[in-house]
Amino acid sequence: MRKSVKKLVSILCASAMLLTLAGCSGTTGGGGQDAAGSSNGGGTSSGGNSSSGTKDVNVLTWSNEATVVFLKGIAEDFHNKYPEYNLVVTEVPSGEIDSVIQTRIIAGDVDVVSFQTFSKPQEEWNASSIDKPAWQDYIDQGLLTDLTDQDFIKNYNLDTLMGNAYNDRIYSLNIGTVGYGGMFYNKKIFEELNLEVPKTWDELMKICETVQNDGRYSVISAGAGDQWPLNIFSYSIISANYGEGTKEFGQKLLTGEIRHTDPEAMLVYNCMEQIAAYLEDGVSGISYSDAPGRFALGNMAMYIDGTWSWADIDKAGPDFEYGYFACPPVEARSDGLVPQDAIKYDLSFSVPTNAPNSEGALAFLDYISQKDVYSDFINAIGFTPTQNDIQMENPFLNSMSEILQKPTLNAEMLIYAPKGVGEYGGGQFTFFYLKELGGDFDAQGLAEAADEDFDTARKALESMG
Repeated sequence: MRKSVKKLVSILCASAMLLTLAGCSGTTGGGGQDAAGSSNGGGTSSGGNSSSGTKDVNVLTWSNEATVVFLKGIAEDFHNKYPEYNLVVTEVPSGEIDSVIQTRIIAGDVDVVSFQTFSKPQEEWNASSIDKPAWQDYIDQGLLTDLTDQDFIKNYNLDTLMGNAYNDRIYSLNIGTVGYGGMFYNKKIFEELNLEVPKTWDELMKICETVQNDGRYSVISAGAGDQWPLNIFSYSIISANYGEGTKEFGQKLLTGEIRHTDPEAMLVYNCMEQIAAYLEDGVSGISYSDAPGRFALGNMAMYIDGTWSWADIDKAGPDFEYGYFACPPVEARSDGLVPQDAIKYDLSFSVPTNAPNSEGALAFLDYISQKDVYSDFINAIGFTPTQNDIQMENPFLNSMSEILQKPTLNAEMLIYAPKGVGEYGGGQFTFFYLKELGGDFDAQGLAEAADEDFDTARKALESMG
């Protein structure tokens, strides 16, 4: 089965490349495609049952070429394993996935939907401050199937899955995580300047100073034209310094027990300001799509991004040697480990309770959870596995094991802002308000502006009862 899956996927990847070269957009190879972006990987019509009497398993996911190509590539093998079912994959742009999920669940015409992290639930302590996220609303309304007791759950690391659970039950099967709590680094430059991977913040600052004083290379860059690729590093600073305490830190910020101008939060703002001083000139104009290729040119020492960009770096510079380190904390870890990466849950599959083919949906989750299929998936996509004992074929992903011994959930998933908050509070821990990137504030001023916005929002919410 493994050889057939790999063969199909490689054929579809080749087809996708040909389509790209031909100037087609929004499609990949592997079956017909209708105007809505629905693809029939198993040779049947999109939706409903085929003329042969088999039932379709309709899977909805966002447009990510590697994932979509893989899912279409396993359609034939899935049908061979479960002859009564055909796999049908529908992709939509990532910016539209939430609204399409809602529409399809309400319509009751989808069997499997794709989520990312189940984060920031509305609870008793924050109910008056934040809106309930859509995923939580689905579960509370009984619209997602409880997967906790399904046999295929046993194939996964339960501790990892429970990090994306709700009320200690699993409603979304997470099949991969990604790290985005650190930086890529240029091994040649580090060797040339006798630099070592930093274990503390001061060590990182000394690296920055050494590279800057040398004068031949950019110190740090990012695809900051899209803003979020740089802002993720502010959350990395929080995760590195507060670890498992990040959840409490985020809660206290929302309630006002910790203010942005208090030492706990100022640590983050001050570190941001220090990093901003070493960013490449013009970083705000570098598009995210161009950034990995620019790093692969070999002229910058460090590059802020998530681990998922290894594939783009490899494509741009096949012989380029690089590594990845997690954001170091101000104080060295007391457990002797190197700084650990902060992760987020990425692709997760849920089954609506009104799925027209719920048995087929569970069959699909069982199939993709089988170790040989799952291993092929992880190696094709480049996620960090949520199953144990998965052999990673990519050297870079294997190198990540040292910084993933005790990963934490990235702080982005745990930092709240109250409803109706102003610009600076809503953009708390955002690099682009700092003077070094053309903004109006130093670290202290930005913290004060965030506090003011939080105070105003809290008063407005209190006035509404």
